[in-house]
Order: sequence, then structure tokens, then C-alpha cells
Amino acid sequence: MLTCVKQPLLLAGLCLILLNSSCSEPDLIGLDLQPASEQPGVSVDTLYLETYTVAEDSLVMWSPLKNLIELPTLFLGSYDEPYMGKSFAGFVSQIRIGNTITPTTFAGATTPDSVVLSFLYKDQVGDTNVTHRISVYELTEKLYNDSTYYSARTYGTAGLLGHVDLVPEIKDSVVVGGSKAAPQLRIPLDTALGGKIMREYISNPGTFASNSAFIDFFKGVVLTDSADGVGSIVSMPSTSGVHRLTLYFSGNKSYEFLIDVNAVRMSYFKHQYLPSNNDQVEDQSLVVASMAGLKDSLVIKNLSSLYDDGPVSISSARLVIRLEDGTTASNFEPHSNLLIFGSDSTGKNVTTADATETSSYYGGAYDNTKNQYVLNVARYVQQTLKKVVENGGKDYGLFLVAGGSTSNARRTILKGQSSIQLIVTKTKFNP
Repeated sequence: MLTCVKQPLLLAGLCLILLNSSCSEPDLIGLDLQPASEQPGVSVDTLYLETYTVAEDSLVMWSPLKNLIELPTLFLGSYDEPYMGKSFAGFVSQIRIGNTITPTTFAGATTPDSVVLSFLYKDQVGDTNVTHRISVYELTEKLYNDSTYYSARTYGTAGLLGHVDLVPEIKDSVVVGGSKAAPQLRIPLDTALGGKIMREYISNPGTFASNSAFIDFFKGVVLTDSADGVGSIVSMPSTSGVHRLTLYFSGNKSYEFLIDVNAVRMSYFKHQYLPSNNDQVEDQSLVVASMAGLKDSLVIKNLSSLYDDGPVSISSARLVIRLEDGTTASNFEPHSNLLIFGSDSTGKNVTTADATETSSYYGGAYDNTKNQYVLNVARYVQQTLKKVVENGGKDYGLFLVAGGSTSNARRTILKGQSSIQLIVTKTKFNP
């Protein structure tokens, strides 16, 4: 009896769905059952693009909105890359109070035995065998949690607090206090910094009553790497129990200042590009680089030709971009995904309508079997055709940019010019 009730309802529902579908899209019934070339009014065109490598804009590294989406990765080092030139990375960070400091914390000690700044390693890109020359300076400007900071910003520094030359060992454990610990960067600092902090507590304990008061006293640190473009760039996660400034004193005691989720911390970058990356000449090989590095300007050739036989509906516009052969050596893996932006009249990145769709529609993931990326820009093409052909506007092109530009140090080399294809499936109105 139950079966007899359900079946008529199910059949009625299916009929209603089919009826609605046939009423709303009469021209599309059965199109998925035959090749596009055999469907009425449907055709497939292949267009080519003008391709240029250009510099990326300075990117937001810290802001309240950005931190809701992605916490900052910390980068340090430099590399000299034959396709793009030299890239440099450093970072800045506040130091915050750990456990509550009381008269018994330092027990009257005014000079530490040692001071160590430590960070957990995350990743490394470039030549892993070259020595890094890392320096730590005192930050002279206060950083604010509710402010916005960009990747090209420079920060004021006072005296040198410490320096170390080392080859990063991001996979090997280290010995800390007689025990093995996770791979980490450990930089010995001048004990004068620890003495300054300890004596401040004796003379002005109010400095340690809150993190705000302490940061007014000691604003933070700036880390640089003076290796001139050679080597690698290491990255550290946003937060870790290893991220800290430790004062060791009285033989067997220590106090840890923290670099936690509440500390303002972010990287900064600078680049010395090859002349070919900014010459406005079409490039056979394109470079996409993270860390606010390089992006690619793509302009579709003969876009208006899609309207040669009248207005059309664009159902698919697949941008196929291939990896340049032999460019993944020396610890440079291609980006896991690339992104497409539009360009405005000033050359700024503009989010396309396609980017609001699902990832399965949008694409952009690296296909390691075909060594290529495929992105769908159908909505961009449809809107641009309307703007250019119907309304007499101008097409400012597209930008191909690195996925995770502020969370990885990768660079990807791509085949440019005629190797990039835009495969467009279109349907003529009322064929």
C-alpha cells in the first residue's frame, strides 16, 4: 500500500520537473547527448591571447578582514631565480608577555645567561644548501591590530639585537634544554636586551601589567636576511608554541615571551626583476610568483569575432595554460592553483563573476598528469562581449596570479603566447 502511494507522487514530481525544464529551456533539450559540433546553433571556437609578465601590486599582509580569512605566514630569506630575478623576504613581529610576571619571576636577577628568539619551520623554496645570514633588529614603531599593512612596507629599526649564519634544517630536530625538539630557527640575541627587560621590571613593574604597556616599552622585532639573493626562502607558520623569546637566567630558570595569535606579525617583500619582466613585450615564457611578485597580463585576441554571426550565449570558456618544460628543478614546485582576475583601467586586480562560482566550475588547480591549469572564464567573456561589442566599452584584459600569494614562496613558469588557448563553446540566439 505504501508503495502504491509513493510511486504516483514520484512520477508526478518527475513530470513536473521535466515540464518546467522544457518550458524554460526549449533550445537546450538533448544538447548534452551529442557533440557540440552537431548541436543546433552550438559551435566551439579557439582564441589566442597576448601575454605579458608584469609586476604584482603590493598586497595586504595584515588587516582585520584578511586575518578572518587567512592568518599570516612568516617568510625569511632570498633567492635569485633565472626567470624572474632576485626576491627578498623578511618579517616583523610584536613580542607579548607570557605567564604573569611577579616579584618572584626573575627573583632579583638583572642579567640573563642567554636570550634566544625561536620560530618553528614550515617550508623552504630554493637552494636548500646555501647559508642564510639572519639579523634581528629592534622595531621602533608601534604596530596596531586594527590597521592594514602591505607587503612593500618598510619598518623602522634601532640597534642590532642578534645575528646568526646558518643553513636551515627544516626537517631535522634540534636539541633544546637537553631534549629533542621540532625543527626550528633559533637565534641567540644580545643579553643586553634581557637585562634591559629585567631591570625595567625592578624600576617600573607597571610596564608588565598589560601587553599594551609592555609593547609601548618594547615594540617588537624585525628579521632580515642579508644573503644577496642567493639561497632559499624559508617560511614559518602563523603561530606555534615554538614562536617565542626566551630569557634563560640563574643557571636553570627561564621565562618565555610569546608570539601568539594576538601579536601583530607579517612579512614584507622586495624584488629585483629581470628587465624582460617589465618590458611590455609579449613573452614566450610567463612567470607567476608569490610574495607579491609577478603576475601575467592576458588579453584575448579578436574577442569580438565571437559575435560575427550575431549575439551568442557563452556556456563555457576554458583557459588552458601549460607549464613550461624543465622548470620545476631546484626545489621549485609549481603552484597548487592559479587565479584569474579582471583588470580595471588603472591595472588593478578586479574579481571576476566566475570567481564567485564553485571550484568545480572555476577550476585553476594544477593537473600534474597534463602539466597544465584550466580555468573557466565564461561569465567574464559574456560580460566583456556585451561591454565591448554592444556598448562600445573597452576590454582591459585579465590577470593570472598565484594562488596563496601571501602563504607560499613558489614561482611557476608557463608557456606563453600561442601556447595559451581559450576554448569557447557558444550558442547562437534563435539558430
